[in-house]
Amino acid sequence: MRRAWLAVGWMACFGCGGSSLAPGPLATTDALTGCEVGAPLTGAAYDLTKSRFAFGSPPVRDDANGFMRWVGDHGVVAIEVSGGEIGSLNGGAPEASLPDWSSDPAALEAHVSAYFASFGVTSCQTASAQEFDGTGGRTISLPRSVEGIPVSESLAYARLDNQDQSTSESFYWPTIPAQVVTTARALHVRLADPTELAAYKAKLPADAQGDGSVVLHHTSSSSTTPFAAAATYDVVMSVGLLGLPAILSFDADGKPVSMTW
Repeated sequence: MRRAWLAVGWMACFGCGGSSLAPGPLATTDALTGCEVGAPLTGAAYDLTKSRFAFGSPPVRDDANGFMRWVGDHGVVAIEVSGGEIGSLNGGAPEASLPDWSSDPAALEAHVSAYFASFGVTSCQTASAQEFDGTGGRTISLPRSVEGIPVSESLAYARLDNQDQSTSESFYWPTIPAQVVTTARALHVRLADPTELAAYKAKLPADAQGDGSVVLHHTSSSSTTPFAAAATYDVVMSVGLLGLPAILSFDADGKPVSMTW
């Protein structure tokens, strides 16, 4: 019954107050896997008609604070300008106290993976799922990557209860331009050669001689700047400001990259 009223609620509100949640310019519904060499890393968009969020009642459009918001009696799904999605329950919502969808970690990970696959996330873009235990249950996160190269700012996590409802979730999976992905792949292959790695690290500052890795970065879901992406070699410093680890990023030529996204 929950899926039925959600579909009815969506159709009733479709178009009311503005745009829909159809895939935007940074997400496509390409039938390919999205990992083809020489092609963009295909993104995916949140689809309210496929949502399992525990609204508690048919959601109603109620935009606020720059977000497209769909509000139910028990919680809200907010869509950022970027297309990034956040779903959270109200305090005291009964779904928060329900058990997890499964006590089997492997089954739970597979089920959450299938949920995000319904939005268009392909398996070639997901690394091993990560599980986080908390007072509200177990949250499953799907780190994004392509051929071992992590995509740092992409998000896909959810906690599903035993009624197959999401009680907490976030999703942001934009398309990464082909040129950026190609640069990352080439740098990844190049620095897998110890001789090439040594030559590259010789170009870096003295405080960036530790272990590093090739990473794909893009603007965060909360950013209000135009979308941007970059392939970098990231080195984690042992200590940065306030005693916390800091990351130094460099381009394919060893030049510093400052990402103020």
